[in-house]
Amino acid sequence: MYSFVVGLPDCSCPAGNDQPSRDYAKLTPRGKRPYNASMFEFFRQIRDRGVVKVGIAYLVGAWLVLQLADVIFPAIGLHERSITLVLGLLAVGLPLAIILAWVFDITPEGIRRTDDANTVDSAAGAVTRASIVVIPFPDMSAEQDQQHFCDGLTEELLNVLTCIPNLRVASHTSSFSLAGKDLSVKEIARRFNVAHVLEGSVRKSGNRIRVTAKLVEAGTDSLLWSETYNRELDDIFVIQDDIASSVLEALKLKFGTVRSADEDTKNAKAYEYFLRGRGYVVSKSDREVELAAEMFRKAVELDPEFTRAWINLAEMCAIYAVFFGDTSYWREIAKKAGDRLMELAPNRAESLLAFAYALTAEGRFKEAEAEFLKAIELDPTMGIARHYLGRAQLHQGKTKAAAESFAMAAQCDPEDYESPLLGSNVYDGLGDTENAHRLARIGVERAERILEDYPDNQRAYYLGAGGLQILGDSEKAREWAEYALALDPEDAATRYNSACFYAKAGEIEKALDCLENSVISRSWIENDADLNPLRSHPRYLAILDSLPA
Repeated sequence: MYSFVVGLPDCSCPAGNDQPSRDYAKLTPRGKRPYNASMFEFFRQIRDRGVVKVGIAYLVGAWLVLQLADVIFPAIGLHERSITLVLGLLAVGLPLAIILAWVFDITPEGIRRTDDANTVDSAAGAVTRASIVVIPFPDMSAEQDQQHFCDGLTEELLNVLTCIPNLRVASHTSSFSLAGKDLSVKEIARRFNVAHVLEGSVRKSGNRIRVTAKLVEAGTDSLLWSETYNRELDDIFVIQDDIASSVLEALKLKFGTVRSADEDTKNAKAYEYFLRGRGYVVSKSDREVELAAEMFRKAVELDPEFTRAWINLAEMCAIYAVFFGDTSYWREIAKKAGDRLMELAPNRAESLLAFAYALTAEGRFKEAEAEFLKAIELDPTMGIARHYLGRAQLHQGKTKAAAESFAMAAQCDPEDYESPLLGSNVYDGLGDTENAHRLARIGVERAERILEDYPDNQRAYYLGAGGLQILGDSEKAREWAEYALALDPEDAATRYNSACFYAKAGEIEKALDCLENSVISRSWIENDADLNPLRSHPRYLAILDSLPA
Protein backbone atom coordinates (compact mmCIF):
# COMPACT_ATOMS: atom_id res chain seq x y z
CA MET A 1 0.00 0.00 0.00
CA TYR A 2 1.08 3.56 -0.63
CA SER A 3 -0.20 6.89 0.64
CA PHE A 4 0.95 10.09 2.20
CA VAL A 5 0.31 12.02 5.40
CA VAL A 6 0.38 15.80 5.34
CA GLY A 7 0.45 17.79 8.52
CA LEU A 8 3.40 18.44 10.76
CA PRO A 9 2.64 19.35 14.37
CA ASP A 10 3.83 22.88 15.12
CA CYS A 11 4.07 22.33 18.84
CA SER A 12 6.18 19.77 20.65
CA CYS A 13 3.57 19.23 23.33
CA PRO A 14 2.13 15.68 23.47
CA ALA A 15 -0.78 15.38 21.13
CA GLY A 16 -2.66 12.68 22.99
CA ASN A 17 -5.97 14.31 23.74
CA ASP A 18 -7.98 11.10 23.70
CA GLN A 19 -7.53 7.76 25.38
CA PRO A 20 -6.06 5.13 23.04
CA SER A 21 -7.67 1.78 22.38
CA ARG A 22 -7.16 -1.03 24.85
CA ASP A 23 -6.02 -3.22 21.94
CA TYR A 24 -2.80 -1.26 21.56
CA ALA A 25 -0.83 -3.35 24.03
CA LYS A 26 -1.35 -6.33 21.70
CA LEU A 27 -0.11 -4.72 18.50
CA THR A 28 3.55 -5.76 18.66
CA PRO A 29 4.71 -9.24 17.61
CA ARG A 30 5.11 -12.02 20.12
CA GLY A 31 8.40 -11.90 21.94
CA LYS A 32 8.54 -8.12 21.72
CA ARG A 33 7.83 -5.80 24.59
CA PRO A 34 4.41 -4.21 24.06
CA TYR A 35 4.51 -0.54 23.18
CA ASN A 36 2.21 0.85 25.86
CA ALA A 37 0.60 4.08 24.61
CA SER A 38 -1.11 4.59 27.96
CA MET A 39 2.31 5.34 29.47
CA PHE A 40 2.29 8.65 27.57
CA GLU A 41 -0.99 9.60 29.18
CA PHE A 42 0.31 8.54 32.62
CA PHE A 43 3.41 10.76 32.34
CA ARG A 44 1.29 13.61 31.00
CA GLN A 45 -0.96 13.32 34.07
CA ILE A 46 2.09 13.35 36.37
CA ARG A 47 3.25 16.56 34.68
CA ASP A 48 -0.12 18.29 34.53
CA ARG A 49 -1.07 17.50 38.15
CA GLY A 50 2.20 19.00 39.41
CA VAL A 51 3.36 15.74 41.03
CA VAL A 52 7.00 16.23 40.00
CA LYS A 53 7.05 19.84 41.23
CA VAL A 54 5.55 18.82 44.56
CA GLY A 55 8.05 15.97 44.93
CA ILE A 56 11.03 18.22 44.23
CA ALA A 57 9.71 20.95 46.55
CA TYR A 58 9.15 18.39 49.31
CA LEU A 59 12.69 16.98 49.00
CA VAL A 60 14.21 20.47 49.11
CA GLY A 61 12.10 21.33 52.16
CA ALA A 62 12.97 18.04 53.86
CA TRP A 63 16.67 18.68 53.31
CA LEU A 64 16.35 22.14 54.92
CA VAL A 65 14.45 20.67 57.89
CA LEU A 66 17.18 18.08 58.46
CA GLN A 67 19.89 20.75 58.31
CA LEU A 68 18.07 22.81 60.92
CA ALA A 69 17.45 19.77 63.10
CA ASP A 70 21.11 18.84 62.93
CA VAL A 71 22.06 22.28 64.27
CA ILE A 72 19.20 23.02 66.69
CA PHE A 73 18.50 19.62 68.34
CA PRO A 74 21.97 19.23 69.98
CA ALA A 75 21.83 22.87 71.12
CA ILE A 76 18.57 22.30 73.03
CA GLY A 77 19.68 18.94 74.43
CA LEU A 78 17.60 16.57 72.30
CA HIS A 79 18.96 13.06 71.74
CA GLU A 80 20.52 12.22 68.35
CA ARG A 81 17.72 9.70 67.83
CA SER A 82 15.37 12.66 67.49
CA ILE A 83 17.02 13.50 64.16
CA THR A 84 16.46 9.90 63.04
CA LEU A 85 12.80 10.23 64.03
CA VAL A 86 12.47 13.42 61.97
CA LEU A 87 14.08 11.65 59.01
CA GLY A 88 11.59 8.81 59.35
CA LEU A 89 8.63 11.20 59.49
CA LEU A 90 9.88 13.06 56.42
CA ALA A 91 10.29 9.77 54.55
CA VAL A 92 6.70 8.81 55.37
CA GLY A 93 5.49 12.26 54.33
CA LEU A 94 6.97 12.08 50.80
CA PRO A 95 4.54 9.48 49.37
CA LEU A 96 1.70 11.23 51.21
CA ALA A 97 2.58 14.56 49.57
CA ILE A 98 2.75 12.89 46.13
CA ILE A 99 -0.63 11.21 46.65
CA LEU A 100 -2.22 14.50 47.72
CA ALA A 101 -0.72 16.25 44.66
CA TRP A 102 -2.22 13.55 42.44
CA VAL A 103 -5.66 13.57 44.06
CA PHE A 104 -6.18 17.29 44.72
CA ASP A 105 -5.77 20.43 42.66
CA ILE A 106 -5.54 24.10 43.62
CA THR A 107 -8.19 26.04 41.71
CA PRO A 108 -9.53 29.61 41.98
CA GLU A 109 -12.40 28.12 44.00
CA GLY A 110 -9.99 26.51 46.47
CA ILE A 111 -8.57 23.01 46.91
CA ARG A 112 -10.68 20.41 45.10
CA ARG A 113 -10.34 16.82 44.01
CA THR A 114 -8.75 16.76 40.55
CA ASP A 115 -11.54 14.64 39.06
CA ASP A 116 -14.19 16.91 40.57
CA ALA A 117 -12.41 20.01 39.30
CA ASN A 118 -12.04 18.70 35.79
CA THR A 119 -15.21 16.74 35.01
CA VAL A 120 -18.86 17.53 34.54
CA ASP A 121 -21.83 15.41 33.59
CA SER A 122 -23.49 15.48 30.21
CA ALA A 123 -25.96 13.48 28.20
CA ALA A 124 -23.00 11.61 26.70
CA GLY A 125 -21.56 10.75 30.12
CA ALA A 126 -18.62 12.22 32.01
CA VAL A 127 -17.06 15.11 30.12
CA THR A 128 -13.80 16.79 31.06
CA ARG A 129 -14.64 20.28 32.26
CA ALA A 130 -11.37 21.60 30.84
CA SER A 131 -12.13 20.48 27.29
CA ILE A 132 -12.79 22.42 24.12
CA VAL A 133 -13.39 22.14 20.41
CA VAL A 134 -12.52 24.98 18.02
CA ILE A 135 -14.87 25.56 15.09
CA PRO A 136 -12.94 26.76 12.00
CA PHE A 137 -13.25 30.53 11.69
CA PRO A 138 -15.13 31.36 8.46
CA ASP A 139 -14.08 34.09 6.04
CA MET A 140 -16.48 37.05 6.29
CA SER A 141 -14.48 39.26 3.94
CA ALA A 142 -16.42 40.90 1.11
CA GLU A 143 -14.32 39.19 -1.59
CA GLN A 144 -14.50 35.76 0.14
CA ASP A 145 -10.84 35.16 -0.72
CA GLN A 146 -9.33 34.72 2.74
CA GLN A 147 -10.44 31.19 3.70
CA HIS A 148 -6.93 29.74 3.63
CA PHE A 149 -5.78 32.55 5.90
CA CYS A 150 -8.72 31.78 8.22
CA ASP A 151 -7.92 28.07 8.25
CA GLY A 152 -4.31 28.83 9.11
CA LEU A 153 -5.42 31.09 11.96
CA THR A 154 -7.74 28.36 13.27
CA GLU A 155 -4.91 25.83 13.17
CA GLU A 156 -2.58 28.19 15.02
CA LEU A 157 -5.18 28.65 17.77
CA LEU A 158 -5.46 24.88 18.02
CA ASN A 159 -1.69 24.61 18.37
CA VAL A 160 -1.55 27.23 21.12
CA LEU A 161 -4.47 25.75 23.05
CA THR A 162 -3.07 22.21 22.73
CA CYS A 163 0.05 23.31 24.59
CA ILE A 164 -1.92 24.42 27.67
CA PRO A 165 -1.57 21.90 30.52
CA ASN A 166 -4.82 20.33 31.77
CA LEU A 167 -6.80 21.42 28.70
CA ARG A 168 -8.09 18.68 26.38
CA VAL A 169 -8.47 20.04 22.86
CA ALA A 170 -10.41 18.21 20.16
CA SER A 171 -8.06 17.32 17.32
CA HIS A 172 -7.38 19.18 14.10
CA THR A 173 -9.38 16.55 12.16
CA SER A 174 -12.34 16.90 14.51
CA SER A 175 -12.32 20.69 14.33
CA PHE A 176 -12.11 20.97 10.56
CA SER A 177 -14.86 18.41 10.09
CA LEU A 178 -17.20 21.13 11.44
CA ALA A 179 -16.41 23.61 8.66
CA GLY A 180 -19.59 24.79 6.95
CA LYS A 181 -21.87 22.59 9.06
CA ASP A 182 -24.93 24.06 10.75
CA LEU A 183 -24.88 22.34 14.14
CA SER A 184 -25.90 23.68 17.53
CA VAL A 185 -23.33 24.14 20.28
CA LYS A 186 -24.86 21.27 22.24
CA GLU A 187 -24.74 18.96 19.20
CA ILE A 188 -21.09 19.79 18.62
CA ALA A 189 -20.18 19.31 22.28
CA ARG A 190 -22.02 15.98 22.43
CA ARG A 191 -20.37 14.79 19.24
CA PHE A 192 -16.82 15.42 20.47
CA ASN A 193 -17.47 14.92 24.17
CA VAL A 194 -16.28 18.38 25.21
CA ALA A 195 -17.64 20.95 27.62
CA HIS A 196 -16.82 24.12 25.69
CA VAL A 197 -16.93 25.42 22.12
CA LEU A 198 -14.79 28.23 20.71
CA GLU A 199 -16.11 29.87 17.55
CA GLY A 200 -15.57 33.09 15.66
CA SER A 201 -14.97 34.69 12.28
CA VAL A 202 -12.40 36.69 10.35
CA ARG A 203 -12.86 39.71 8.11
CA LYS A 204 -9.77 41.05 6.36
CA SER A 205 -9.43 44.17 4.26
CA GLY A 206 -6.00 45.31 3.15
CA ASN A 207 -3.83 45.44 6.25
CA ARG A 208 -6.84 45.62 8.59
CA ILE A 209 -8.26 42.55 10.26
CA ARG A 210 -11.41 42.06 12.32
CA VAL A 211 -11.53 38.87 14.40
CA THR A 212 -14.53 37.95 16.52
CA ALA A 213 -14.36 35.08 18.99
CA LYS A 214 -16.58 33.67 21.69
CA LEU A 215 -16.40 30.83 24.16
CA VAL A 216 -19.61 28.97 25.01
CA GLU A 217 -20.27 26.49 27.79
CA ALA A 218 -22.22 23.76 26.05
CA GLY A 219 -24.06 22.31 29.04
CA THR A 220 -25.79 25.58 29.90
CA ASP A 221 -25.48 27.23 26.45
CA SER A 222 -24.08 30.26 28.26
CA LEU A 223 -21.55 32.72 26.89
CA LEU A 224 -18.39 32.67 29.01
CA TRP A 225 -16.42 35.19 27.01
CA SER A 226 -16.57 37.11 23.74
CA GLU A 227 -14.42 39.73 22.07
CA THR A 228 -14.07 41.60 18.80
CA TYR A 229 -10.63 42.71 17.64
CA ASN A 230 -10.23 45.50 15.09
CA ARG A 231 -6.51 45.66 14.51
CA GLU A 232 -3.73 46.06 12.02
CA LEU A 233 -2.50 42.75 10.63
CA ASP A 234 0.74 43.37 12.55
CA ASP A 235 -1.27 42.63 15.72
CA ILE A 236 -2.26 39.10 14.67
CA PHE A 237 0.19 37.64 17.20
CA VAL A 238 -1.35 39.66 20.03
CA ILE A 239 -4.85 38.63 18.95
CA GLN A 240 -3.98 34.92 19.07
CA ASP A 241 -2.31 35.16 22.46
CA ASP A 242 -5.19 37.26 23.80
CA ILE A 243 -7.78 34.70 22.67
CA ALA A 244 -5.81 31.84 24.24
CA SER A 245 -5.32 33.78 27.50
CA SER A 246 -9.00 34.75 27.64
CA VAL A 247 -10.10 31.15 27.08
CA LEU A 248 -7.69 30.08 29.79
CA GLU A 249 -9.09 32.63 32.24
CA ALA A 250 -12.70 31.77 31.37
CA LEU A 251 -12.02 28.07 31.97
CA LYS A 252 -10.17 28.92 35.23
CA LEU A 253 -7.18 26.74 34.38
CA LYS A 254 -3.71 27.08 35.76
CA PHE A 255 -1.51 28.99 33.34
CA GLY A 256 1.19 26.72 32.01
CA THR A 257 4.08 27.30 29.65
CA VAL A 258 2.42 28.17 26.36
CA ARG A 259 4.42 28.76 23.22
CA SER A 260 3.80 32.28 22.03
CA ALA A 261 2.49 32.50 18.48
CA ASP A 262 5.38 34.80 17.54
CA GLU A 263 8.09 32.46 18.81
CA ASP A 264 9.72 32.26 15.39
CA THR A 265 9.02 35.55 13.65
CA LYS A 266 8.15 39.16 14.32
CA ASN A 267 7.39 39.85 10.68
CA ALA A 268 3.61 40.14 10.26
CA LYS A 269 3.69 39.65 6.49
CA ALA A 270 5.85 36.54 6.81
CA TYR A 271 3.41 35.22 9.39
CA GLU A 272 0.47 35.95 7.09
CA TYR A 273 2.11 33.84 4.39
CA PHE A 274 2.72 31.13 6.99
CA LEU A 275 -0.97 31.10 7.96
CA ARG A 276 -2.01 30.89 4.32
CA GLY A 277 0.40 28.00 3.84
CA ARG A 278 -1.06 26.13 6.80
CA GLY A 279 -4.50 26.76 5.34
CA TYR A 280 -3.52 25.14 2.04
CA VAL A 281 -2.08 22.16 3.92
CA VAL A 282 -5.58 21.39 5.22
CA SER A 283 -6.73 20.38 1.72
CA LYS A 284 -3.78 18.05 0.91
CA SER A 285 -4.24 17.83 -2.89
CA ASP A 286 -1.19 18.12 -5.16
CA ARG A 287 -2.12 21.67 -6.15
CA GLU A 288 -2.71 22.68 -2.52
CA VAL A 289 0.64 21.21 -1.45
CA GLU A 290 2.32 23.21 -4.24
CA LEU A 291 0.57 26.42 -3.14
CA ALA A 292 1.45 25.75 0.51
CA ALA A 293 5.12 25.36 -0.41
CA GLU A 294 4.98 28.68 -2.26
CA MET A 295 3.53 30.44 0.80
CA PHE A 296 6.22 29.01 3.08
CA ARG A 297 8.91 30.00 0.57
CA LYS A 298 7.66 33.60 0.63
CA ALA A 299 7.61 33.52 4.43
CA VAL A 300 11.27 32.50 4.73
CA GLU A 301 12.28 35.04 2.08
CA LEU A 302 10.85 37.77 4.31
CA ASP A 303 12.27 36.25 7.50
CA PRO A 304 15.19 33.81 6.99
CA GLU A 305 15.08 33.00 10.74
CA PHE A 306 11.45 31.78 10.65
CA THR A 307 12.04 28.21 11.82
CA ARG A 308 8.49 26.89 11.58
CA ALA A 309 8.16 28.17 8.02
CA TRP A 310 11.39 26.33 7.08
CA ILE A 311 10.01 23.16 8.74
CA ASN A 312 6.82 23.32 6.71
CA LEU A 313 8.68 24.23 3.50
CA ALA A 314 10.93 21.17 3.82
CA GLU A 315 7.91 18.95 4.48
CA MET A 316 5.80 20.23 1.58
CA CYS A 317 8.62 20.07 -0.99
CA ALA A 318 9.66 16.59 0.10
CA ILE A 319 6.05 15.37 -0.10
CA TYR A 320 5.65 16.84 -3.57
CA ALA A 321 8.90 15.26 -4.77
CA VAL A 322 8.00 11.82 -3.39
CA PHE A 323 4.29 11.63 -4.17
CA PHE A 324 3.45 14.03 -6.97
CA GLY A 325 6.51 14.35 -9.17
CA ASP A 326 10.07 13.33 -8.45
CA THR A 327 11.75 16.45 -9.84
CA SER A 328 15.09 17.94 -8.94
CA TYR A 329 13.38 21.30 -8.33
CA TRP A 330 11.39 20.06 -5.32
CA ARG A 331 14.22 17.93 -3.97
CA GLU A 332 16.62 20.86 -4.06
CA ILE A 333 14.27 23.16 -2.15
CA ALA A 334 13.58 20.43 0.42
CA LYS A 335 17.33 19.92 0.86
CA LYS A 336 17.97 23.66 1.23
CA ALA A 337 15.21 23.90 3.86
CA GLY A 338 16.49 20.85 5.72
CA ASP A 339 20.07 22.15 5.77
CA ARG A 340 18.85 25.55 6.99
CA LEU A 341 16.97 23.89 9.86
CA MET A 342 20.14 22.12 10.95
CA GLU A 343 21.63 25.60 11.34
CA LEU A 344 18.64 27.22 13.06
CA ALA A 345 17.31 24.49 15.38
CA PRO A 346 19.28 21.23 15.12
CA ASN A 347 17.99 19.93 18.46
CA ARG A 348 14.30 20.49 17.76
CA ALA A 349 12.26 17.35 17.05
CA GLU A 350 10.25 19.01 14.26
CA SER A 351 13.48 20.23 12.59
CA LEU A 352 14.94 16.74 12.59
CA LEU A 353 11.67 15.40 11.23
CA ALA A 354 11.69 17.91 8.37
CA PHE A 355 15.38 17.21 7.67
CA ALA A 356 14.55 13.51 7.48
CA TYR A 357 11.75 14.29 5.00
CA ALA A 358 14.30 16.02 2.77
CA LEU A 359 16.62 13.00 2.95
CA THR A 360 13.69 10.75 2.04
CA ALA A 361 12.98 12.87 -1.03
CA GLU A 362 16.59 12.31 -2.14
CA GLY A 363 16.25 8.54 -1.65
CA ARG A 364 18.74 8.56 1.25
CA PHE A 365 16.57 6.24 3.32
CA LYS A 366 19.21 4.96 5.72
CA GLU A 367 20.22 8.50 6.70
CA ALA A 368 16.55 9.51 6.93
CA GLU A 369 15.91 6.58 9.27
CA ALA A 370 18.63 7.84 11.61
CA GLU A 371 17.13 11.35 11.69
CA PHE A 372 13.60 10.02 12.31
CA LEU A 373 14.98 8.07 15.28
CA LYS A 374 16.62 11.22 16.65
CA ALA A 375 13.31 13.09 16.38
CA ILE A 376 11.50 10.26 18.18
CA GLU A 377 14.10 10.29 20.93
CA LEU A 378 13.35 13.97 21.53
CA ASP A 379 9.57 13.45 21.35
CA PRO A 380 8.44 9.81 21.74
CA THR A 381 4.80 10.81 21.21
CA MET A 382 5.41 12.11 17.67
CA GLY A 383 3.39 9.56 15.73
CA ILE A 384 4.11 11.09 12.34
CA ALA A 385 7.85 10.52 12.86
CA ARG A 386 7.18 6.84 13.60
CA HIS A 387 4.98 6.64 10.50
CA TYR A 388 7.69 7.97 8.21
CA LEU A 389 10.30 5.91 10.01
CA GLY A 390 8.28 2.88 8.93
CA ARG A 391 8.31 4.14 5.35
CA ALA A 392 12.08 4.67 5.36
CA GLN A 393 12.56 1.16 6.76
CA LEU A 394 10.27 -0.40 4.16
CA HIS A 395 12.18 1.30 1.36
CA GLN A 396 15.28 -0.48 2.69
CA GLY A 397 13.53 -3.85 2.88
CA LYS A 398 13.38 -3.81 6.70
CA THR A 399 9.83 -5.12 6.65
CA LYS A 400 9.58 -6.37 10.23
CA ALA A 401 10.96 -3.12 11.66
CA ALA A 402 8.61 -1.16 9.38
CA ALA A 403 5.59 -3.11 10.61
CA GLU A 404 6.51 -2.37 14.22
CA SER A 405 7.04 1.33 13.46
CA PHE A 406 3.61 1.60 11.84
CA ALA A 407 2.07 -0.17 14.85
CA MET A 408 3.77 2.27 17.22
CA ALA A 409 2.66 5.23 15.11
CA ALA A 410 -0.92 3.99 15.38
CA GLN A 411 -0.63 4.06 19.15
CA CYS A 412 0.55 7.66 19.28
CA ASP A 413 -2.44 9.14 17.44
CA PRO A 414 -5.93 7.66 17.97
CA GLU A 415 -7.13 9.29 14.73
CA ASP A 416 -4.34 7.99 12.50
CA TYR A 417 -5.92 5.40 10.21
CA GLU A 418 -3.06 5.24 7.71
CA SER A 419 -0.41 3.74 10.00
CA PRO A 420 -2.47 0.76 11.20
CA LEU A 421 -3.65 0.01 7.66
CA LEU A 422 -0.13 0.18 6.23
CA GLY A 423 1.12 -1.86 9.18
CA SER A 424 -1.56 -4.51 8.65
CA ASN A 425 -0.45 -4.81 5.03
CA VAL A 426 3.19 -5.32 6.01
CA TYR A 427 2.31 -7.85 8.73
CA ASP A 428 0.14 -9.69 6.21
CA GLY A 429 3.10 -9.92 3.83
CA LEU A 430 5.20 -11.32 6.69
CA GLY A 431 2.58 -13.98 7.36
CA ASP A 432 1.71 -12.56 10.81
CA THR A 433 -2.06 -12.97 10.50
CA GLU A 434 -2.83 -12.08 14.11
CA ASN A 435 -1.22 -8.64 14.01
CA ALA A 436 -2.36 -8.04 10.44
CA HIS A 437 -6.01 -8.58 11.45
CA ARG A 438 -5.68 -6.59 14.66
CA LEU A 439 -4.23 -3.55 12.91
CA ALA A 440 -6.67 -3.87 10.02
CA ARG A 441 -9.64 -3.76 12.42
CA ILE A 442 -8.28 -0.65 14.12
CA GLY A 443 -7.47 1.04 10.80
CA VAL A 444 -10.83 0.29 9.18
CA GLU A 445 -12.70 1.50 12.26
CA ARG A 446 -10.76 4.79 12.18
CA ALA A 447 -11.22 5.16 8.43
CA GLU A 448 -14.98 4.75 8.86
CA ARG A 449 -14.99 7.53 11.46
CA ILE A 450 -13.04 9.81 9.11
CA LEU A 451 -15.45 9.07 6.26
CA GLU A 452 -18.38 10.17 8.38
CA ASP A 453 -16.97 13.69 8.31
CA TYR A 454 -15.02 13.54 5.04
CA PRO A 455 -17.12 11.31 2.74
CA ASP A 456 -14.87 11.88 -0.31
CA ASN A 457 -11.56 11.10 1.37
CA GLN A 458 -9.83 8.92 -1.25
CA ARG A 459 -7.05 7.75 1.05
CA ALA A 460 -9.50 6.48 3.65
CA TYR A 461 -11.28 4.49 0.94
CA TYR A 462 -8.29 2.93 -0.81
CA LEU A 463 -6.32 2.16 2.36
CA GLY A 464 -9.49 0.98 4.07
CA ALA A 465 -10.14 -1.31 1.11
CA GLY A 466 -6.83 -3.02 1.80
CA GLY A 467 -7.75 -3.48 5.45
CA LEU A 468 -11.17 -4.89 4.57
CA GLN A 469 -9.49 -7.26 2.12
CA ILE A 470 -7.25 -8.58 4.89
CA LEU A 471 -10.28 -9.02 7.16
CA GLY A 472 -12.06 -11.05 4.47
CA ASP A 473 -14.83 -8.56 3.67
CA SER A 474 -14.25 -8.76 -0.09
CA GLU A 475 -17.51 -7.15 -1.17
CA LYS A 476 -17.09 -4.01 0.92
CA ALA A 477 -13.37 -3.86 0.07
CA ARG A 478 -14.17 -3.83 -3.65
CA GLU A 479 -16.84 -1.18 -3.16
CA TRP A 480 -14.36 1.09 -1.36
CA ALA A 481 -11.54 0.49 -3.87
CA GLU A 482 -13.76 1.22 -6.86
CA TYR A 483 -15.22 4.34 -5.26
CA ALA A 484 -11.73 5.71 -4.52
CA LEU A 485 -10.72 5.13 -8.14
CA ALA A 486 -13.92 6.77 -9.40
CA LEU A 487 -13.28 9.90 -7.31
CA ASP A 488 -10.04 10.64 -9.17
CA PRO A 489 -8.84 7.94 -11.58
CA GLU A 490 -5.68 9.92 -12.42
CA ASP A 491 -4.44 10.33 -8.85
CA ALA A 492 -1.14 8.46 -8.62
CA ALA A 493 -1.54 7.20 -5.04
CA THR A 494 -5.08 6.00 -5.78
CA ARG A 495 -3.92 4.15 -8.87
CA TYR A 496 -1.08 2.48 -6.98
CA ASN A 497 -3.28 1.30 -4.11
CA SER A 498 -5.90 0.11 -6.59
CA ALA A 499 -3.14 -1.93 -8.24
CA CYS A 500 -2.36 -3.47 -4.86
CA PHE A 501 -6.02 -4.32 -4.30
CA TYR A 502 -6.54 -5.94 -7.71
CA ALA A 503 -3.24 -7.82 -7.49
CA LYS A 504 -4.29 -9.46 -4.23
CA ALA A 505 -7.74 -10.12 -5.71
CA GLY A 506 -6.10 -12.02 -8.58
CA GLU A 507 -7.10 -9.52 -11.30
CA ILE A 508 -3.60 -9.20 -12.74
CA GLU A 509 -4.27 -7.21 -15.92
CA LYS A 510 -6.44 -4.72 -14.08
CA ALA A 511 -3.74 -4.36 -11.43
CA LEU A 512 -1.10 -3.67 -14.09
CA ASP A 513 -3.36 -1.12 -15.79
CA CYS A 514 -3.55 0.80 -12.50
CA LEU A 515 0.15 0.38 -11.74
CA GLU A 516 1.17 2.07 -14.98
CA ASN A 517 1.44 5.86 -14.85
CA SER A 518 1.49 5.97 -11.05
CA VAL A 519 4.35 8.03 -9.56
CA ILE A 520 6.04 5.61 -7.17
CA SER A 521 9.43 4.56 -5.89
CA ARG A 522 11.15 1.45 -7.18
CA SER A 523 12.38 0.51 -3.71
CA TRP A 524 8.81 0.70 -2.36
CA ILE A 525 7.41 -1.48 -5.19
CA GLU A 526 10.10 -4.10 -4.65
CA ASN A 527 9.24 -4.39 -0.94
CA ASP A 528 5.44 -4.18 -1.14
CA ALA A 529 4.14 -7.73 -0.65
CA ASP A 530 0.77 -6.79 -2.19
CA LEU A 531 2.42 -6.87 -5.61
CA ASN A 532 3.88 -10.38 -5.25
CA PRO A 533 1.33 -11.85 -7.70
CA LEU A 534 2.75 -9.54 -10.41
CA ARG A 535 6.47 -10.18 -9.98
CA SER A 536 7.01 -12.46 -13.00
CA HIS A 537 4.68 -10.67 -15.40
CA PRO A 538 6.46 -8.97 -18.38
CA ARG A 539 4.42 -5.78 -17.95
CA TYR A 540 5.43 -5.55 -14.28
CA LEU A 541 9.10 -6.06 -15.16
CA ALA A 542 8.83 -3.35 -17.81
CA ILE A 543 7.31 -0.93 -15.29
CA LEU A 544 10.08 -1.74 -12.82
CA ASP A 545 12.78 -1.20 -15.45
CA SER A 546 11.35 2.22 -16.30
CA LEU A 547 11.93 3.48 -12.75
CA PRO A 548 15.29 4.79 -11.50
CA ALA A 549 17.17 2.43 -9.21
